[in-house]
Order: sequence, then structure tokens, then C-alpha cells
Amino acid sequence: MDSKTCEEILKKNVITCFYERVVIEVLPVFFLIFITSCSNKPKYDYVIINENIERAFSKTSIEIRLKEAISEVDLKNIALEIKNNRSDYDKIWIFYFLPGQEPGKGAWATTHLTPELNVEILGATKEALVEMKSIKVSGEVLNSWFENDAIFPNKKYLIKENNRFFMKSIYPKNKFAKNNSEIKEEVFKEKLKNGLTRYNYENNHGEYYLIEKNGNLGLYDNLGKFKEAKKIKNKE
Repeated sequence: MDSKTCEEILKKNVITCFYERVVIEVLPVFFLIFITSCSNKPKYDYVIINENIERAFSKTSIEIRLKEAISEVDLKNIALEIKNNRSDYDKIWIFYFLPGQEPGKGAWATTHLTPELNVEILGATKEALVEMKSIKVSGEVLNSWFENDAIFPNKKYLIKENNRFFMKSIYPKNKFAKNNSEIKEEVFKEKLKNGLTRYNYENNHGEYYLIEKNGNLGLYDNLGKFKEAKKIKNKE
């Protein structure tokens, strides 16, 4: 065997040895990093929008945004997942909000670990909302809106019956009501100078409805607007 052939074999063995070392030493590290990064990701689809930590009391309060209503089992699993990442705290208070719901106005659901886990859906479940939206109302429907309240969501209908106007509000079942319910109020139409339409009804707080420029239904009292229900398109 000549010297040139020996040199080529030596180079080939060195390169082979180098790649084997890369496979043995580097790839396990890569997969460890990949697995670790994946394990840090939430298993469920939610976003923590706020957290208030009180280390002195070994306590934290967390506000979470969900993409949709989920089951009690899924809420329990999210709570345990969060607890696993905050094992230093004795008490973990977790509040859940559906899309469009604002913190500070009631939570759709809660899972509190104090330290025992307590799961509660305060608002309407996914099934209850579907059932509510399928309810038919009597009278000529002039318009409809959805009020996305965390605990008491409802669908409002502006109805005309016997040349009189009514606002009908349909509420789904929730923690505080075992059955669907309907509230019917006679309203009186008032055309304002700015072109908007106001509907007054009998109450003790100066409350009234106002159809906004965007078609949504504003709920007002003596202090101003306190809620706004979104206009429902005909196909909904």
C-alpha cells in the first residue's frame, strides 16, 4: 500500500470518527433541549393575561384568557398544570375569561387551590350557549344582539307585537339558574337629534337602550354607558 492510499484511509477514518462523536455527544443534547422546551409549553390553549403574586402570603392570583368555553375536566387539568409550575405557593386563585370578556366584571369560571382544588363554571357552558341561541321568540324580530357577560350572557331581541315594541332577553342555564329564562320589557322608541335611536323602559335607575352608530346596543343609566351588546348578523 503506497503512502497516498494510507493518507486517504487515515483522513476517511478521522472524518468518520468526527461524525460518530457528533451523533453520540451533540444529538442527545439537542433532543434534551427540544424536549425541555416542549415540556415548558402549556398543554392546553390558554393565555395568562395577568398575575398578582403575594409572596409574603404564599399566594398568587391569575387571570386566564380561553379561546372558548371548555369542560370542568379541562379546567381541572389547566389548574393542575399551573400548580405544577408554581409549587412554592400554598394558595393559587385562578379566574377564567372567554373572548371579549373583561376582567373585573366577573369571571366565567374559577379554579382555586387553597390548597384543595375547587372547580366552578359560573357562567354558561358551551352546550347551554348553543341551546340558548336555538330558542325562538314570538313576534316580529326587528333586531338582535348578544351581550357577552361572563356570568349572565344573554341574547336580546327587539320585537314588535301589536304595534308595540318590546326588548326580550333570553338567558341560558348557568350556576345560578337551572333553566333558560326570558325577560320581556316594553320599550318606547325615541329618535334623537344626532340620528340615533333610543329605547326607554320603566325602571328606577334611569336605564335605557341606545342603538349605536356601529349597530351595537348600548346599555345606559344616569352615569353613562355600562355595557354594550354586539349586533348579531342575520346568518347567526
